[in-house]
Amino acid sequence: MKNSNNIEISALRVFAAVGEADSLTQAAERIGITQSAVSQTIKQLESQTGTQLVLTRSRPIKLTPSGQVLKGYADNLINDTKRMLLDVRGASSEGNLPLNIGMIDSFCDVAGVQFMQQVKPFTSKLALRTGLVSPLTQDLLNRDLDLLITSDPIGEHPELQRFALLRDPIVMIVPDEYANHKEVSPAWLAENLPFVRYNRQSRLGSLTDLIARRLNIELDAAYELDSTQTLLRFVQSGQGWALTSGLCLVRYPELLKGSQVMPLTNGANARHLTLVCRNNELGDWPAKIASICRSIYTNDIVAQMKKIAPWLEQQAYSITEMPAI
Repeated sequence: MKNSNNIEISALRVFAAVGEADSLTQAAERIGITQSAVSQTIKQLESQTGTQLVLTRSRPIKLTPSGQVLKGYADNLINDTKRMLLDVRGASSEGNLPLNIGMIDSFCDVAGVQFMQQVKPFTSKLALRTGLVSPLTQDLLNRDLDLLITSDPIGEHPELQRFALLRDPIVMIVPDEYANHKEVSPAWLAENLPFVRYNRQSRLGSLTDLIARRLNIELDAAYELDSTQTLLRFVQSGQGWALTSGLCLVRYPELLKGSQVMPLTNGANARHLTLVCRNNELGDWPAKIASICRSIYTNDIVAQMKKIAPWLEQQAYSITEMPAI
């Protein structure tokens, strides 16, 4: 970087990463340069602005008031640059952006192929990364992903933009021999059957704990699993009962033989999927992709849920606003 008063966009990108990291090392890892290069960039910016911008000795590192002002300008300029590239490419005959999209496994398993088919014609290159919520969230925060379809709205990051997609009802899976008991209910099952649950580190696992508190029941977790397929097999073999979501059932209808899908508290409990992205970086792309996701869910996935349990049609539907907590 030249020692002048002309601040380069590349330096602002580095500074923006510093402002969102806990350490210079973390910032360097996120943008793929050395810690030394990050330090040199900060020194150069402080020389150009004539003021201290970062308190590097604090843990985590903090921006000074002047640094916070520069961070705000940096974010705006970076976003403006991305919008400029989007508009310029969109004006060309080929003009589509490459997109890196993350998607939780349970949605990808039943919607991934249709999603790729519908989104790919509008992009120059489409990369889809699937997995669990936590690593995908970190990939988005690290800018390794442009968009993320997730069950975690990442509310602790207000700088992100969110598009509500769908309501995925939570249901009970109960072995046949117990499903027709005259007193069957979450409370009765918790008293009389072992519980087969998702592990506590997963999003569905933490939601299970929340539901148990709402229902004022204690769950005797005989098995703790990280796979829907395994969970359904355990219930199918009579090892206990479980809570899962309607979306998770669509992938494995054959594993429901020997068990019944039952409504939980009249459908009052559900998880909600959201499309999350960085604010104002991709023009109207996020809204278009959110619309595609809702259409796939409404027109295809809910129909498959209905085949499993007709009453699910009333509990599973697309949304455009997140419900109040």
